[in-house]
Amino acid sequence: MAVIVLLTDFGVKDYFVGAMKGVIASVNPVVHVVDLTHEIERQDVRQASFVLWASRKSFPEDAIFVNVVDPGVGSKRKIICGKIDGQIFLAPDNGLLDYVAAEANEKEFYAVTSEGFFLKNVSSTFHGRDIFAPVSAYLSRGIRLNELGERFLYPEVKPFYKAIDTGKNTGEVVYHDRFGNVFTNFLWDDILLAKASNVKMGARVVSRFYLSYSEAQGRAVSGIRGSSGLLELAINRGDAARSLKTKIGQKIILTTR
Repeated sequence: MAVIVLLTDFGVKDYFVGAMKGVIASVNPVVHVVDLTHEIERQDVRQASFVLWASRKSFPEDAIFVNVVDPGVGSKRKIICGKIDGQIFLAPDNGLLDYVAAEANEKEFYAVTSEGFFLKNVSSTFHGRDIFAPVSAYLSRGIRLNELGERFLYPEVKPFYKAIDTGKNTGEVVYHDRFGNVFTNFLWDDILLAKASNVKMGARVVSRFYLSYSEAQGRAVSGIRGSSGLLELAINRGDAARSLKTKIGQKIILTTR
């Protein structure tokens, strides 16, 4: 049985997520729907792209990801559907799929234009309910991607994480979680191979690296092997993001020995 995975910036206060689930159930009442998160910051496409990248490998090969972080809803922007290494992804054509597409071994994309799979009266402000939800449900029933529209050429994109060389390497903050852990775009395995010496963020220097939060004793900021495979900056039982006053996109310098 296929799994539909919902990723939005809708929150849970309003009726939006429930309405999407209602449409999905109307088309395929037996499909399993998983809420990845609905707490993406409003219209933050980059955050959604990271969350999708960090979580997609936790789902089955035939999972259908419905990604509705869509600042351009109602405009001429396209809705695209891609099959990437077996999994299916629905998203606006706004870069949300970049992080996943950059790692793809096999991929094909289509522009979603076949109105027969939409609700009859499509709102210009709620494509999540009127297009994304029914299309995902029909996909879960087995329609082929090429039934949705014409082939779409997705631009070539590079991985968001940075290769590490000898000496100084410039990276950036890509995510904060609710515990205040700061995710960087350096891969943990790469910093081990490169024998990282320290990480600098402005005047702050982090020079201790651990495999878990519990190993990092005291209140100092440490480098941690995160579950996503990235280098995180963290304080054991503390808030590194608040302590470092970091922002998404803030530059960091990794120095190797």
